[in-house]
Amino acid sequence: MAMEEAQQELERKEVVVGIWPSLQAACERALVILAMRRSCWVEEERPGSFALHAEPEDELAIRQELELYEDEESQRIEPVELPVFPPGFAWFSVWLAALVSVFIWQLNDPAVTGRFSNSSLGMIDQHEWWRPFTALFLHGGVGHLLGNLCIGGVFCVMVAQTLGAWRGWPLILLAGTLGNALNAWLRYPAAFQSIGASTMTFAALGVLVGVAAFRSWRGRSFLQLRPLMVPVMVGLIMLGWFGISGENTDIGGHFAGWSCGVIGGFATGRWIRS
Repeated sequence: MAMEEAQQELERKEVVVGIWPSLQAACERALVILAMRRSCWVEEERPGSFALHAEPEDELAIRQELELYEDEESQRIEPVELPVFPPGFAWFSVWLAALVSVFIWQLNDPAVTGRFSNSSLGMIDQHEWWRPFTALFLHGGVGHLLGNLCIGGVFCVMVAQTLGAWRGWPLILLAGTLGNALNAWLRYPAAFQSIGASTMTFAALGVLVGVAAFRSWRGRSFLQLRPLMVPVMVGLIMLGWFGISGENTDIGGHFAGWSCGVIGGFATGRWIRS
């Protein structure tokens, strides 16, 4: 008789506040209860079924807290890591060879710079629509060339790793060309000219920003920006350092290239498979 009373007393002192199909899920809820400074314990009811037990006087508060926890879990969006594509060094090598070859051509024939530079009058009045593209391969000196190779190469490789080289490099060239064209059009009818791959460099930075913005918009969470936060922040710092200062800096071209890159990156962000 005494044993039966003891068993009844034990059963009265515990209630089941939930059952979950895995030990991990039950233990996660147990941590929630322990954080409330309430006692609980997990028992396996049967294979694949784990019950969470608690004191009867704590049942109502625990159930309310677990309900809030379940609501938060259902609304939580896990950040998804971006895939990393190969850096596309073959594409980079072709681009490097093209810039160096054109620079040697410029040294041997100074008239090349004038014939293929970005020109507002040449593009609009003379309908020389190739100028915004060819200007991306021209440079005013060795320092100008090396700066664009080093800085631009880093961001172009980042874009290749984010979108894939076969998508990233054409997108960068397109955004850089459109940035030059937009800059020349906005300067018209002034006799404006510019050269250099820096518009393409800032277009690459814009692509990274656009991809990050698309992921944030699609996931409805700024946590989706995390994989691209470092390159974006570094790029914005460099934009401030090199993009808007200097006597011969083409600020309009940099921002035009960056803007076109942002639009292009946002538009192509859906092609990233996570």
